[in-house]
Amino acid sequence: MSFYSDQAQEHLEPLAERMRPRRLEDVMGQEEVTAPGSPLRLMAQRTTSSTIAIPGAALLYGPPGTGKTTLSQLVAQDSGRHLMKLSAVNLHTDDLVATLATISRLRRRHEECILFIDEVHRMPRDQQDILLPVIEKRMMDFIAATTEPPSSCLAPALLSRCVIVHLHKLSFENLEEILDRACVDERGLKGAVRLDPEARKLIIVSSGGDARRALTTLEAAASRAIATVSDGQVSILKPDDVRAVVSDMASYSLEDQNNMASAFIKSMRGSDPDATIYWATRMLDAGEDPRFLARRVVITAAKDVGMADPAALRTAMSAWEAVERLGMPDARTPLLEAAVYVAVAPKSDSMFEAAKAASDDIRINGMRGDVPMYLRTPMDDEQQKEGEGAGYLNPHDFGGFVQQSYMPEGVGRRVYYKPKDSGTEHQLIAWVDSLRKFNDGTPAADVAGGAAGGEVTASGTATDATATDSESTQAASAQDAAAAQQSADAANADADNNAGNAVNAGVENVDTANSNAAANMSSNVASADTVNSASSNSATDGFPHVVAPRARHAEPDNVSDHVEEAA
Repeated sequence: MSFYSDQAQEHLEPLAERMRPRRLEDVMGQEEVTAPGSPLRLMAQRTTSSTIAIPGAALLYGPPGTGKTTLSQLVAQDSGRHLMKLSAVNLHTDDLVATLATISRLRRRHEECILFIDEVHRMPRDQQDILLPVIEKRMMDFIAATTEPPSSCLAPALLSRCVIVHLHKLSFENLEEILDRACVDERGLKGAVRLDPEARKLIIVSSGGDARRALTTLEAAASRAIATVSDGQVSILKPDDVRAVVSDMASYSLEDQNNMASAFIKSMRGSDPDATIYWATRMLDAGEDPRFLARRVVITAAKDVGMADPAALRTAMSAWEAVERLGMPDARTPLLEAAVYVAVAPKSDSMFEAAKAASDDIRINGMRGDVPMYLRTPMDDEQQKEGEGAGYLNPHDFGGFVQQSYMPEGVGRRVYYKPKDSGTEHQLIAWVDSLRKFNDGTPAADVAGGAAGGEVTASGTATDATATDSESTQAASAQDAAAAQQSADAANADADNNAGNAVNAGVENVDTANSNAAANMSSNVASADTVNSASSNSATDGFPHVVAPRARHAEPDNVSDHVEEAA
């Protein structure tokens, strides 16, 4: 028996093409997209003289094999419009212009068209500019498809005219139903093949959520299974048949893809490099797209490692680029390297928590104050006359620091970023605290436990520039303590000598003694110069040593000379 027998004289289309849904409601896994009242449903309606509002342009955004091309065909079919299909991968400007000319001719004959452009993220901006006036005048309906985020694939002017339709990755159950239907449907395998449950699972996991890929694998495996039975018999498609047509298919049972992805992410978050390698390898051997794993590594590097090791994100992004350029199997090594780096890195979710706290203030607590006038940038003379940008103090004119509020009007001080004592981020705890105290007007002291930094008041008097006995005795030995005290004395003398000049220049530098930082740089602090040098140097990991910002924020004689007209 052959399920090809009655089509021997016909061109046999691929199984994935034959099994395309014939109605919008038959599209699997996209119930929200095809629901009554949805943009695509409205576009699929036939227009009449009483029609007053139907979306004219849509951008279909989702993973491969989720039905983007199928949906465009069904919208055209149900609405009675011609479908003009183009692919941005090999689209030339002349072809686009010729297609638009054809659409214009059909429109003059009262025949409406839908222009469908696949892989629109590959479309250059000059071609998008050609489309813009045509879409604005609605000479045809427009549907575009992309696997990339909408903001990265269309020019803002064109994107603003499109309804974004988000297609979701097909679930395990969706793909099960699609495969089972293909086995029995008259358009498909006509009951000639039955799927072993484990074989079905292997096809689904190897597909990566792509229905087209799943059906292609099914067709190839079914051909092999049917060849092993006599005519008239129903063949059982087994796991070995699937492994024979899918390269590097794992020989063990595979869990649901979503669960494996979750295990991979949580292994990195849990600092287990071995489990990280296991789950990544298992998914890759099952046919998973390495770009899918690369995105998870980047997300985990930012969300779970964060400021504890900022290099983790750079490493993850480099691996993603390598995956895009190399492909499998060469992409496996850089991908695993980045995943292990993220797994063994110190962890901090401080940035994720900060973003959540700020979002709660904006969305839930209603903290949406206006941008202060002095933080605005005037766009024209009229705005400048209204005072926008006036009064802004550029920190560079004040030695790098100046007391100035940057929050919206009426919001006041809010604390979102809370550094954690993990990895390199622990170096920022005292530093960030000193910055906040400085901006709040609190006298800044040496946050590492050395001599207090002298703060200059508006009148030019040096105050609080005396190191206490307790601060100067934190050195590891009597010799270190004496050196730290000597450095503090030098700092005090320097502050007294230069306080008068600090008011006019606004850039007074009073070095603070930092015995802890000095101890890290040298086991024996021989002089005050050594202490000051170690305190001011940047750490090799890119973070500053925790020295309080120098409190030199007095206004210069003529503040208006230092006000920038543009941020």
